[in-house]
Amino acid sequence: MRNLESLISFFIYILAAFAGVLAGIFTGILPGLHINLVAVVVAAVFSGSVISGNSTVGGVIGSFAVATFILAMSISHVFHEFLPSVFLGFSESDAALAVLPGHRLLLRGQGRKAVMLAAFGCLTGVLALVLLSPVLVLAIKPIFNATNGYVWLILAAVAAFHLLRSKNVKSAAAKALTFSLSGAFGVAVFSLPGINQPLLPMFSGLFGISSLIGGLLNRSAFPLQQKNSVIKIKKPLKIAKLAAVGLFSSSLMGIFPALGPAQAAMLGTSAFRKVRASAYIFLLGIIASASMLIAVLTLYSFGKARNGSIAVMGSMLGADAYSTSLLFMLLMVAVIAAAASCISVIFMTRFFLLLITRVNYSVLSWLVIIFIAGFVAAISGPIGLLVLAAATAIGMFPVLTKSSRQLLMGCLMVPVIGYYI
Repeated sequence: MRNLESLISFFIYILAAFAGVLAGIFTGILPGLHINLVAVVVAAVFSGSVISGNSTVGGVIGSFAVATFILAMSISHVFHEFLPSVFLGFSESDAALAVLPGHRLLLRGQGRKAVMLAAFGCLTGVLALVLLSPVLVLAIKPIFNATNGYVWLILAAVAAFHLLRSKNVKSAAAKALTFSLSGAFGVAVFSLPGINQPLLPMFSGLFGISSLIGGLLNRSAFPLQQKNSVIKIKKPLKIAKLAAVGLFSSSLMGIFPALGPAQAAMLGTSAFRKVRASAYIFLLGIIASASMLIAVLTLYSFGKARNGSIAVMGSMLGADAYSTSLLFMLLMVAVIAAAASCISVIFMTRFFLLLITRVNYSVLSWLVIIFIAGFVAAISGPIGLLVLAAATAIGMFPVLTKSSRQLLMGCLMVPVIGYYI
């Protein structure tokens, strides 16, 4: 009887993992469907049926099955959110940075390659972090205790470093104005009362619609897209350096609570004199997936999750969140979810390729702009449309001046710096 229960539990956990991957596909390609909301709903539905120590259905499902679903969904989400970011220029998360190099590769006929690079980056991030987890678990808490309170200084230094790397005074002035405008805008948006999901109109305008309008102004047209993209590893040492930088940047997110994937990406690119679009999107993939698992490690190390869905997972697990054996099982779930998600993304790129190649670039761009505006209106209301319009205007500034658009992330960095000073 005991062996039968164990076998049933094993299959339920496997089903929970693949159900989580499927849910992550939907949350990834539909930016308004947030993983935190899905995690809360799932936890609420199943919390009543979790009966520890009994041989009932609830006992077999257990809190670990729910945790498995949430973690698999979270990992799947970071893989699939690159699809709308690259192909449609639409994102409400820190994957919005992928719009920039992704759109560039798309206009070169390498849209599928861009998504595959991001997916392989995500897979690399998960595998590398799992391998390094014993070291990180030992290091995260003491470093956090020693450095807590210096977040604003780190962020200010990252922004200053990007400004100092400018080629000339004109470039530095454009970057400074971009950072200042987006920073003041971020402070204003987060001060607005009653706006739902402020990141949706903010990121969609700063990165999405501004990129689409930039393409329309340049009279861009979709070139013939490569259907069978092949990714060649010509410089293994460069790949290793990207992986190391991505993991280091992501690890800092576990130490400094205000650092997110966007700030980690800015910090990561500071290690390179020049980052090509393909390398940058690979780095973003590493940071996106590694940051999700860093949240699991911080939850295990000192009970603080740096991600909403992982925090919900921790509340379901309770004291079990500090179990070493359970941490090992969760890391294995992450590997399984990452492998399944990588395969799923590669297949789904064909659907998105079919979508964009069947429609004129200008027509598709306007359709996406209209869809984003309607989506923002439905989610964030009329005030969201005002935020979207202002964000688009600010996002156009670096497009027209041809300055770095990374500094548009001042919309998050400046409010955080102000909060911690």
